[in-house]
Amino acid sequence: MGRAAAGTNGGDLKKKCLMMDENTVEWLNLPRELWLDIISKKLNTFDILRFRSVCTLWRSILPPPFPSPSHTLRIQDGKFLLLTETKIYRLQPLLPTCSSNKGWIIKVEKLKSDKFRHLDVLTNTQISHTFPSNVLDFMNLRVRELFQTYTLNFSSDGGKFNTFEPLDDVYKVVLFSDEGLGQMVFTLRKDGKLRVSNIGYNNFIIVDDGNRIYHDIILYMGKVYVVDKSGIIFWIDCSSFKLVQSSPLLNNDGKSKYLVESSGSLFVVELYFKRTRVNTRKLGIDISVLKVDEESNRWLRVTDLGDVLFVLSKDLNFSLSANDYYGFEGNCIYSSAKGRTSRFSLNNSEVKFVDHIFWPFPTLFNSDSVSFISNKY
Repeated sequence: MGRAAAGTNGGDLKKKCLMMDENTVEWLNLPRELWLDIISKKLNTFDILRFRSVCTLWRSILPPPFPSPSHTLRIQDGKFLLLTETKIYRLQPLLPTCSSNKGWIIKVEKLKSDKFRHLDVLTNTQISHTFPSNVLDFMNLRVRELFQTYTLNFSSDGGKFNTFEPLDDVYKVVLFSDEGLGQMVFTLRKDGKLRVSNIGYNNFIIVDDGNRIYHDIILYMGKVYVVDKSGIIFWIDCSSFKLVQSSPLLNNDGKSKYLVESSGSLFVVELYFKRTRVNTRKLGIDISVLKVDEESNRWLRVTDLGDVLFVLSKDLNFSLSANDYYGFEGNCIYSSAKGRTSRFSLNNSEVKFVDHIFWPFPTLFNSDSVSFISNKY
């Protein structure tokens, strides 16, 4: 077994080495309270599974990870909705074969049955695998949770959710939690309307039921933000459901707008399709990245993200560092177009299809047919 250093008060390296035998303890001899109250809180779901798979004693120290939180919402006419959590993880081999520190990302949904579904990062469609084949065993990988998202699913079996499917009219879901206000589910519908429901209540109410049409919603700096079709960003006062304007008018109604957080700043990505001059039947993509200058309160166009890239997925927009992941390029926007993964470069406005950038992992497997498993513990 490994040993855990108990720590010293200083001194030179030689003295520390001589004292090592006296100031170290076996991992097995660490107090149980240390495992339960401190160490376990630093572990994600797959870390706990890996820890419990070492031996019977370690399996008895930490309980199985709690299932991903899910909430059942009952709405009118006896219909039930299930709020399901989905997570995006960074994967990296435990024993890298080269000096590269790069990894991959994967999107996983944990069902009420404690089974996992592998989802496409951009579209949320389920990825099926042939078993047995190459197996992606999470016990052989470093796994770090990056983001969590939520979806609303519909059930027609009285709320048992033995069978369910996503709601077609819901564009994006945000779960907001506050100690005093409880948990609220904000849903941005495909009609551009924003609705909210407190966990435990039956009905969704419309937030600001005026004529505003919203394009995106995000949880940023502990607040819920939305952007409307004219490019105005609002944050929502969740105690009164009043909208507070936090940006000037952008006034580009013809472009779809997405909110992305990166390095503590909030960006707006504008995207629209256009006909190319060479072939009028072929659609091109035009993308602009903007942020508000806090001093002048004016919109600034961002043309250089450096090493950073943006990913626009169905239920979450996020940023990554290209140097940390295989296959990605910095200063690019990744999104789904016509069922394929597209990469838009802010350097030259070039659009390329880069299928399979998220799956399979070409540097980890030799076959395109891959299955993945989690540990039974």
